[in-house]
Amino acid sequence: MKKKYFGITTLFIIILAVIFFDRIINFVVNIKWYGEVGYLSVYFTKILAIVKLMVPIFIIMYVGIWLYYRSLRASIMRLANVLEVSSKSRALERKIFVLANTVISLFISFGIASSYWYRILQFANSTNFGTKDPIFNKDVSFFVFKLPLIESLYSAVMILLVLLIIITLVSYFALSTRDKFFNGDFRGNVIRMKGIRSGITKFAGKQLAVVSALISLMIALGYFIKAWNIVYSPRGVAFGASYTDMHVSLPFYRVISVAAVAAAVIIFISVLRSKAKPIIVSIIAIVVLMVGEGLVSVVIENFLVKSNQISLEKPYIENNINYTRKAFNIDNIQEKPFEVVNNLTKDDIKSNKDTIDNIKINSFTPALEFYNQVQVIRYYYSFNDIDVDRYNMNGKYNQVFVAPREIDLSKLEGNATTWQNKHLIYTHGYGVVMSKVNSVTSEGQPDFVIKDIPPDNSTNIELKNPRIYFGEKTNDYAIGNTDTSEFDYPKGGDNQVNKYDGKAGIKMSFLNRVLFAINERNINFLLSKDISGESKILINRNIKDRVEKIAPFLSYDSDPYMVISGGKLYWIIDAFTTSDRYPYSQPYNNINYIRNSVKVVIDAYDGDTNFYIVDKNDPVAASYAKIFPSLFKDASTLSQDIRDHFRYPEDLFNVQCNVLGKYHMTDPTVFYNGEDLWQIAETQKKVGEQKQNNEGAYMITRLPGNQSEEMVLLEYFNMKSKDNMVALFGARMDKENYGKMVLYKFPPQKTIYSPYLFKQKINQDPSISKEISLWNKEGSEVIYGDTMIVPIKSSLLYVEPIYIRATGKNSIPEMKRIVVGYDDKLLLSDSIENALEQIFNYTAEQQQTPNAPSVPSNVDANMKEKIKSAKEAFDKAVEAQKNGDWAKYGEYIKNLQDILGELNK
Repeated sequence: MKKKYFGITTLFIIILAVIFFDRIINFVVNIKWYGEVGYLSVYFTKILAIVKLMVPIFIIMYVGIWLYYRSLRASIMRLANVLEVSSKSRALERKIFVLANTVISLFISFGIASSYWYRILQFANSTNFGTKDPIFNKDVSFFVFKLPLIESLYSAVMILLVLLIIITLVSYFALSTRDKFFNGDFRGNVIRMKGIRSGITKFAGKQLAVVSALISLMIALGYFIKAWNIVYSPRGVAFGASYTDMHVSLPFYRVISVAAVAAAVIIFISVLRSKAKPIIVSIIAIVVLMVGEGLVSVVIENFLVKSNQISLEKPYIENNINYTRKAFNIDNIQEKPFEVVNNLTKDDIKSNKDTIDNIKINSFTPALEFYNQVQVIRYYYSFNDIDVDRYNMNGKYNQVFVAPREIDLSKLEGNATTWQNKHLIYTHGYGVVMSKVNSVTSEGQPDFVIKDIPPDNSTNIELKNPRIYFGEKTNDYAIGNTDTSEFDYPKGGDNQVNKYDGKAGIKMSFLNRVLFAINERNINFLLSKDISGESKILINRNIKDRVEKIAPFLSYDSDPYMVISGGKLYWIIDAFTTSDRYPYSQPYNNINYIRNSVKVVIDAYDGDTNFYIVDKNDPVAASYAKIFPSLFKDASTLSQDIRDHFRYPEDLFNVQCNVLGKYHMTDPTVFYNGEDLWQIAETQKKVGEQKQNNEGAYMITRLPGNQSEEMVLLEYFNMKSKDNMVALFGARMDKENYGKMVLYKFPPQKTIYSPYLFKQKINQDPSISKEISLWNKEGSEVIYGDTMIVPIKSSLLYVEPIYIRATGKNSIPEMKRIVVGYDDKLLLSDSIENALEQIFNYTAEQQQTPNAPSVPSNVDANMKEKIKSAKEAFDKAVEAQKNGDWAKYGEYIKNLQDILGELNK
């Protein structure tokens, strides 16, 4: 008999192992990887929390089901007319029950534990916000950390109680129907309620009494929860509890809760005494109260509130404004009036030279396109993105574009797509490209300061290790330190090779080779002679997947950016703590609380991933730090050089801009009337194209009233449904100013050109629009760059780069002209400096301007223009030749000859 049980048990274990084989393998791989990256304790926090929660729930469920079954068993036997059960049958019944109870209890306990482990940890590790809600006087932490768990457990218990009643009733009716069927008792079609009531009471009266009373008590708790949830009510004119919620719904909820408690006592006694009338009366009373709440609320809302809405809703609108501003961290914005007087002098221009020299004339999209055509070097490299950053280069504070050159395995073709190539040879990207945002070459192309492979570096920024094993496009695993050399970079007709010697990776022992062969479904792990015991496999190399796997409870910015520091490459990803449970706060994109409390820094070579808390005042981040004490580090332990490259995240800034469009209004009456609604300014990318929202721009500038230049993220606001600009919103990010925000409000009665209006002004200028019209035909098109509106003292300087693209297949946009606007003046020039010289009637010092090639000072403006036209004619002729358009080629050469003839005169 023992051998039989042993065999059955063994078979059962084997079946389970086969069913869950993939999960077991994945679990082992996860343990090895989390151990390798140093976050095994984070991984086990979840597992241990689930196990700790499962054990007591399993015991409670098992004992509860056992007691409930035991109490019902006698009734089932009696109803089934079973007088005696043999010991053999009884033993079999026990075994079946134990097995079924174990499986059901395990399933339910695992489901609850895996669903609610995190909420329980948050409940146990909640951190006070220091802000109380205006209705219940509870700290916001109750709503963010505790109420979600209470709601979840309430739902789980209600489902369980309802299931118990359903199981009991189904058991009774099944057994009763079976008896009638076998006895042939089908006399009469009328169901006698009295007989059914008596039968159910005899069958499971005590059980139903207890369960029904518990359901009634849970309804009471449910209305307590519903009362707490009025802080999220959408009923009024603003999100959160309204006048009707407070004066009708809340009192009704409290009355219903008390009535449900009284009903629980009545139902318990009535079920035991087989009396239906008190039960029906109790249920009807509760239903009447529920329906009454809805009806009274509708009447009060429509006949009292709507006719006196401003006066009655004013305190609740004020709550919504205050709590929304706190939740989205826009309550401490420094607001300043900005009276645009445009009274700059040439001395002001010279004293703000650092700001002017950093005005961005390169735009993101054309620059990325140029990078991917000119600097990929080989077809299997690509630039996924361009990042904006700032560096002290050769003693000067400069804003730059930085783009990492990553390996793109999807571009390998034909015989190159072997397993060995994809995972052993083409393992990493190489180097970065850097160009100034404020200057272009004589051809109108990005002005590189770091380029090519190996890096041609004209800056003092040290880069010792340019290899990128972890990035945005490294979606496949790589095996390093094998007997096959890894491709490093092309060197003439040969390839430079390398062997990975970094810290990342899991050693490829024989057992690990077997493990990954199974996990990746690839026998090459075992057959390859290039893999040795010293080889290491690098997995989860995509930096976004990497951080989400380590800390899935954080939200992440969509734009990781690369930093050069200490001769190495690092990725920085902004991480957000979010919630949708902040009381009275208006939700945006399904969240109503957000903070940028965490910065993640990833070594592009070693894969070291570190989470740094940068906002110690965020209660959500503090709660996470309690739950995962080994995950977070203090930002002060990070090198100052990397901290100097922290950017204010654009995703957070965009959310705050959307909120600020309405919630800059702090007066409840103005807010209610919507008198001063804003919207993000709109712009155009091409002549005649549809308008689209302007994207916030990073720029180095000296904000009005400040003494030095700094990097700021700026956005422009228009009046709602109008194109007149009403405000300039900026987020600061340099050193101690990180996270500080400033809002400059323009006088509403004055016309301030928004990006779109400025483009319309350009199109209406006779001389400029004529030039644009000529460029925008005959095989080329005009593309607008990013409109930069730069505040200088009490004035605004407008800069609009003009790109021209030929119609050829592989043509590249080139920045050919710059439109500079100031006050009522508008000039089309080859550089900002030249335009400012004409506007302010001064001569620049003898030096190369940052945004144009140098031209001898003895050449007059007319001569400069002809030289520029000659260069353009030549460039167009070359482009036409590349595209095989010989007719155009002849036209451009003829034009060039005419210009040269004029110059020769």
